[in-house]
Amino acid sequence: MQKDTKKLISSTFVELLSAKPFDRITIKDIVDACGINRNTFYYYYSDIYDLLEEIFKKELNEIVAGGNNTAAYVEGLIKVANVAYSHKKLINNICSSRSYEYLENYLYKSCKPIMIDVVSNAAKGLDVPDEDIEFIASFYEYAWIGVISEWFRTGMREPPAKIAGQLWLVMDGIRRALRKSAKRQAELSE
Repeated sequence: MQKDTKKLISSTFVELLSAKPFDRITIKDIVDACGINRNTFYYYYSDIYDLLEEIFKKELNEIVAGGNNTAAYVEGLIKVANVAYSHKKLINNICSSRSYEYLENYLYKSCKPIMIDVVSNAAKGLDVPDEDIEFIASFYEYAWIGVISEWFRTGMREPPAKIAGQLWLVMDGIRRALRKSAKRQAELSE
């Protein structure tokens, strides 16, 4: 019963979000549409942001469960773009709300460990300081989220495969930056 109620709250919220901007949805809207009381909502979620974050986490966990090699990340990126594109109306309603910053912050928070993983895997076999790995990961995290955010804000006019392909173009830059870091390390230790 609990899983069903939680799923009902989540799916109802997604339906509402497909119809109107995030900042116009209230807990009252959700509980009325679900036919539950406010206490039931608060049993599962502390607020509407908590509900939104759980939905983001669920989608992201399903997408990144594929593995931790470069091909898996690219495949994951394509899945992210396709999921976003399939929920275009929902994303547009989040983007048109004052709460878009919340989504963007969540994207940054979620992307950081993924980019650290990507860069760390690419650095295997190279003598690269951890601080360079973190810097390169941060650089690409901000670049990727910036591109994705702009794609969201402009109504996702380009197909997901095009955005994923363009982001894939810069992946080789990670390896080049790591090789430069390793070369600098070798020169410093001479």
